[in-house]
Amino acid sequence: MKRLLWVIAEIAIVFILLSLPGSSFPDQAKWYGNFPLDKLVHILLFGSLALSFLIYFEKSKYQALKTVRAKAYVLIFCILYGIGMEYYQKYFVPSRGFEVGDMLADAIGSLLALPLLKWLKGNILNKHK
Repeated sequence: MKRLLWVIAEIAIVFILLSLPGSSFPDQAKWYGNFPLDKLVHILLFGSLALSFLIYFEKSKYQALKTVRAKAYVLIFCILYGIGMEYYQKYFVPSRGFEVGDMLADAIGSLLALPLLKWLKGNILNKHK
């Protein structure tokens, strides 16, 4: 139950953070040369969201949630959630806009959760059953 609550909390956290008006943030700070800090934030937010879903599914007692198909659904959900949030920002959040770069960062973060899950399974998750 705790893992499910964490997944729900992650969805809410992403929604809240992406609902903040653009004026809440400093001007586009850069990180490592020309890589925008906001893209790193998107990668981390959606990577964390996908990872929390994947861990919840991995630790579930239901075998259907442990399949490749279930993992694909998680990734599709996270990527579509990122796209949906960009539309939401464009029409409902003051001084925020629709950025393809943000959607790509969301997708990259979501996809990076898979190798991270594999590493966690081999090094941490299976040791704490």
